[in-house]
Amino acid sequence: SLSWPVATLLLILVAFLTEEVASQVEPGPEPVLNGQVLLGDSVLTLGTVVLHVLSDLTQGELDSTIVDNEGAFSLQLPRIPDPTSGEFYFASVRRDGVMYFGPPITTAIQLDSLYQIQAYDTLLAPTEGVPITLEARNIFLEQVGESWRVTDLFQIRNDRDRTVVPRAGGRTWSYPLAEGARDVSTSEGEMSEDVVSYEEGALVVRAALPPGERLFIVRYSLDLPAISVPTPGETEVLDLLVREPAPPLEVEGLQQTASVELDPGESYRRYAGENYSQPILGVTLGEEIPPPPVQWIAVVLALVLAVSGLIAFRGSAAESVKAV
Repeated sequence: SLSWPVATLLLILVAFLTEEVASQVEPGPEPVLNGQVLLGDSVLTLGTVVLHVLSDLTQGELDSTIVDNEGAFSLQLPRIPDPTSGEFYFASVRRDGVMYFGPPITTAIQLDSLYQIQAYDTLLAPTEGVPITLEARNIFLEQVGESWRVTDLFQIRNDRDRTVVPRAGGRTWSYPLAEGARDVSTSEGEMSEDVVSYEEGALVVRAALPPGERLFIVRYSLDLPAISVPTPGETEVLDLLVREPAPPLEVEGLQQTASVELDPGESYRRYAGENYSQPILGVTLGEEIPPPPVQWIAVVLALVLAVSGLIAFRGSAAESVKAV
């Protein structure tokens, strides 16, 4: 057995080597979210940032902090983000009654970059709302039983440098829908009927609209595919997509293009246009080209067979003459 001094020296040596190896191992990232709140092109110097967590099992607020004079903040996460856990974090700030959110944090590497939340000053809209650029509109039309279902997608863009907010009881934006729409549904995702609704034939939005793009989806039913769709103002890109099979249609102002297949086995007839500025998109039933009657098919087939037989007979006769 080892003597006491030798054993002690070995233990000291092992401890020293263990400490040396540990000092050479790079420490893992700290679960700290360092960020900054922007206000337009400058920084927000007064505000409270709230840290949120969201997963299949839990959701809610975890912590909060006040920004400094440079709009900077720092928040401690409960653990390093793990993309396999289904859990992610994000931060928010409230400015003039409008909540602004930063991007979701799902991986550890995101903590190495400065986390930014973009906020804006506000613009109070008149009671009837303000004009908003209609960047794209996609109208999907498909037959369901005896009715036709319409899915109307509005992609709008607020080109201002401020968030448009409504007055009490007012709206930020509205747009008329197709005549005869029924069973209208406007609730989509986090948007409740309090801020997006169908009123007097129009889509009405009372939600705050920050600069940039926003998508609204409206679904409704019609009796016929022949529709009259109001299109006030200008639509930068307008598409009508009719799911096959469907009767022939005539669409004013749009050009029929190649059909598209959005899902396997689901083909849509497409009518498209750019910078559409007509006040109405009119869709009417086209003329159905009837197939030829059965008796005429029989007559034509008999004629084809007779001509073929005559040609064959003449060919055989000519060969016989040559042989003689």
